[in-house]
Amino acid sequence: MTKLDDLLFKLTSIEEKQQTSVEFVQDLPEETRTAETGFFELEDKYFFHNHDVFISKHNRFANYPQHSHQFLEMNYMYSGSCTQIIDGKNITLKKGDILLMDVGSQHSIKALGTNDILLNILFQNQSVNLSWLEKMKGSSSIAFQVLSQLTESNEQNNRHAIFHTTSKSDIQQMVLKILNEYFFPREFSNALISNLLPILLIDLIREYKMEMLPIPSLENNETMKKILKTVEVKYATTSLTKIAAEYSYNKNYLSNLIKQKTGLTFTQLLNRQKLMKAHQLILSTSFSISKIIDMVGFSNHTYFYQQYKDQYYELPNATRLSNPTFIPN
Repeated sequence: MTKLDDLLFKLTSIEEKQQTSVEFVQDLPEETRTAETGFFELEDKYFFHNHDVFISKHNRFANYPQHSHQFLEMNYMYSGSCTQIIDGKNITLKKGDILLMDVGSQHSIKALGTNDILLNILFQNQSVNLSWLEKMKGSSSIAFQVLSQLTESNEQNNRHAIFHTTSKSDIQQMVLKILNEYFFPREFSNALISNLLPILLIDLIREYKMEMLPIPSLENNETMKKILKTVEVKYATTSLTKIAAEYSYNKNYLSNLIKQKTGLTFTQLLNRQKLMKAHQLILSTSFSISKIIDMVGFSNHTYFYQQYKDQYYELPNATRLSNPTFIPN
């Protein structure tokens, strides 16, 4: 057992009461309860006292009532598992899972057992939300952009994301570092946590396919999801002919399907992914523009420059000069 284990598995005063009564012991100010619904609406003033982040252990042994937040919330399943109802949908978290809930999401939590340790990580910065994550992911992913468009007709946009991180030791180590700095603070711990959390979020969207909770409108789009994922991963070498052969589709049928679902021809779709990847490399590396053009799969450099300017309203060198904080290799 580590020092963190000892702290998190130790019974809190509320847990001692809930273990005996198996009934929820209110740990929220009564003024947060709305008269209309009886639900709790939590404001940041109850959590952030001279800190950008608030971390707490969820009390075990009793069902937790439905509530919502004015800030982004991360749940980390430190041990065991839990069941939550988020905006009316049941989800289960297992050890190592990370759940992100956007501003305004409503959720309740089923009673946790002795070995179930769930941690709440709250962000005061309201500019960090799922829209920000989507923008980050969408900046280099045609699949993410198009799938987002396919879900726009939903009455309620999906405001949750689950990441399975058990097998990723670097993610786990970063989370544990944040937790230890928070619960056992030292000099500069707050600054360290404030800087590590955005890095954690970026690592999540870089390394993982974001598993959104089920969206009915996507159930009949499995073919498009496969095509878009192929374009996202194999953009430098793939072609309509190769994708049609890979998935045993008629080339003309596939071309028409892509146009119908995305509003783009296959060539436009592929070029957009190549351009987004080139743009990302221009901003984040010191590779020469010529090398980047070759890396993303454009054989005609003049054509690339024309397409890039049409997409970003400037030439690649201007992009790099206007963003001097790119990371050199």
